[in-house]
Amino acid sequence: MTSPHFAWLPPEINSALIYAGPGAAPLLAAAAAWDGLAEDLASSASSFFSVTNDLANGSWQGASAAAMMAVATQYVSWLSAAAAQAEAASSQAAAIAAAFETAVAATVQPAVVAANRALVQALAATDWFGFNIPAIMDTEAAYEAMWATDVAAMFGYHADASSAVAQLAPWQQVLQKLGFNFANGRMSFGPITMGNSNIGFGNSGSLNVGSGNSGNNNFGLGNLGNNNFGFGNSGSNDFGIGLTGSNQIGFGGFNSGSGNIGLFNSGTGNIGFFNSGSGNFGIGNSGVSNTGFLNSGSVNAGVLNTGTANTGFFQENGLGSAEALNSSHYMTGGVSAANLSSGLLNSVSASTGGLAPAAGSSLLSNAGFAAPADASALASGLEAGHANSSVSAAGGPTPTPPALRTTTGATGPFFAAGNADPGVRTLTGRESNIPSSGFFNKGERGPDVPDPATREPLLTD
Repeated sequence: MTSPHFAWLPPEINSALIYAGPGAAPLLAAAAAWDGLAEDLASSASSFFSVTNDLANGSWQGASAAAMMAVATQYVSWLSAAAAQAEAASSQAAAIAAAFETAVAATVQPAVVAANRALVQALAATDWFGFNIPAIMDTEAAYEAMWATDVAAMFGYHADASSAVAQLAPWQQVLQKLGFNFANGRMSFGPITMGNSNIGFGNSGSLNVGSGNSGNNNFGLGNLGNNNFGFGNSGSNDFGIGLTGSNQIGFGGFNSGSGNIGLFNSGTGNIGFFNSGSGNFGIGNSGVSNTGFLNSGSVNAGVLNTGTANTGFFQENGLGSAEALNSSHYMTGGVSAANLSSGLLNSVSASTGGLAPAAGSSLLSNAGFAAPADASALASGLEAGHANSSVSAAGGPTPTPPALRTTTGATGPFFAAGNADPGVRTLTGRESNIPSSGFFNKGERGPDVPDPATREPLLTD
């Protein structure tokens, strides 16, 4: 709007607007930033002039040196003018912040205005026989005073802010283009240059070196584009502080995105601490294919993992994992609970290890040499199923020793067709052609003679 609109706005709106904003903090931050930029520009101007002056007065002589000094002097002049302009901007920003604080202090608080309106409504609702008319008039007079106070505060703020802005010189008067063009393109040197391969401040294009560049492959401060290196960059593949984009390295909100390297990253393919996503490397990762501590997901390697195919300690419900205290399938380790596991103190089926209460387990799950055994236990062990073989006790009360034999239908080149006994045997004798070992030997018997087995001597009183 061309004229201030706050003059006819009620105090409810003016007070709410001036108290609802972010306050003077952004203006104070801008003033500090402009002041820092002014110091940097002044320092750059001094350093650049010192270097070029020593070069022209020393080893570099001739027409080319004079031409260089002419351009360098112009550039130093611009740096000095830009530093002064930045200093003025800092001062005016601080002045506007002070004007805002003054306006806030002079403005009626929204709670006071709301209380005034509520009081008027209450007095009007209880105005029997016109007894509340004087109180209502006093309350309305206070409300009109609030209106005038807010308008005066806003007028003062508008006047002070307008005066501060008017003292700022347009940047177009300070920023002059410095550069030299060639037939095959533009290679600019200086501020506010537009084109490719520029060196200076405020450049726009590609392959720029300076501050405030906008384009690709820039080097400096405040770059916007891809493959930038500096501070305050925004884009992809940036390196610096305060970057926003992908594949970043540095600080600035502690990177958030994918492919980040740093602290407290969040995204995919991050390397650092407290990452969250897939393919992360660090501590406290959460996702898939993570490597580190406290991972949660699949194909993780570390401690306290939870998922599938993990390698580490304290894994749960994983597939194909190898460590201690596992609970899954196809595990290898100690104190595991799974199917087809191999380790110590397993509780599975078909496990290999010690103290494994399961079918098909070895070591301490079978009876020893010449020890008594139970038929039901042997039946639930390795001698179960069709065409299965197992090793069990050689003695016991069973009429037929189940060691090294199958229950039904054993086939193969080393199994006889009769009696379902494994081994290389003949059909005419179950123990025929089998040499004796010297322990617990017995004579030959026919196929129709029952096996007396090896029993302990009966002790009588």
